[in-house]
Amino acid sequence: MQALTQKRALRGLVLTAAVALLSVLVAACGSSSNNSSTSSGSTSGGASTSSSSASSKVKTIAIATPAKTNDYGWNAQGVAAAKEAGSSVGATVKVSSNLGYDKTPTVLRQIALTKPQLIIAHASGYDTAAQRIGQQYKIPTVTYDIPSMKSPGAVSNITTESQQAAYLAGILAANQSKTGKVGVIISASDSNWFKMAGGYIAGVHSVKPKMPVSFAEISSAGYDDAAGGKRVATSMIADGADVILTMGDGASFGYLQAIETANAGHKVWMIGDIGDMTPIDKKGVFLSSVLWNFGGAYKQFIKEIDDGTFGQQGYDLTLANGGVSLLKTKYIPASVWSQIQAAQKKIVSGQIQVPNYSKIGQVKAALNG
Repeated sequence: MQALTQKRALRGLVLTAAVALLSVLVAACGSSSNNSSTSSGSTSGGASTSSSSASSKVKTIAIATPAKTNDYGWNAQGVAAAKEAGSSVGATVKVSSNLGYDKTPTVLRQIALTKPQLIIAHASGYDTAAQRIGQQYKIPTVTYDIPSMKSPGAVSNITTESQQAAYLAGILAANQSKTGKVGVIISASDSNWFKMAGGYIAGVHSVKPKMPVSFAEISSAGYDDAAGGKRVATSMIADGADVILTMGDGASFGYLQAIETANAGHKVWMIGDIGDMTPIDKKGVFLSSVLWNFGGAYKQFIKEIDDGTFGQQGYDLTLANGGVSLLKTKYIPASVWSQIQAAQKKIVSGQIQVPNYSKIGQVKAALNG
């Protein structure tokens, strides 16, 4: 009986020690989890790390684009950012591309019926239909360019201070030009293009106040008009411009072709917009680009969905938050890049106020300084 009692006592001691060890391990795991959560909260753009991905409400993201996603511009950047944001929380991204604008309500409704947790209606031309779909189906939906387009739990928007980065592109163009004449081409009557054109002109004139800046537009809606882009760029080059800021989507392929084949007796440079065409620049003419990065916005929207605050505020792409930037390439001299960086700091601090134009008349008025 005494031996049996001793054995029971020994088992009790072993069990107590095991429970104590298990408690220590659980506490350690809890501490690790808490540290990971704190880290994810400080991630730029509201990005979630793998520790919080399992708890995110966003399991599926749907993005609808008006054109093909291989444009090295608006459509490509939107999809790349959606995939980046989705990956940060382990969400699946479903892409519907090259949709055009003819059947927007029908297409967005079909997407809503698949019940994603976030819809990105990736075109300002989708705004009206996207707002209705988001409100009708109570699915968080992202629109563009209209700050007032917000509805708690249903609709939010992205705007951009793209003129800030375009100002930097103007500084670059003024320094890089050898002919003493630069240009800017827009593909359509788009408020974002007006913003960027105005910022670019201001940047050029901040370096050389009297430098001529040529301005041209393909058509009212020539976003993907590559042939038109080639024609207009060729004409501008013939007129003497040797650094051209080009805005287009699909039209950018035409700009690039014209600049690559230019026979002007001197080097002609292309500055792109939204995306980076360096991978297809075979002639070494792609000087830089005014980049747009939607990743921070999408990650922030996911965080707001999880927090229950989606639709209370929009997201503005700026130099300060990395939503817009100027692409650094090997063709930009170090001294010029230092000048650009100094100007960027002044824009972010408010020392330089870049004009924000929304109308073509304002752009044309700025051409003469």
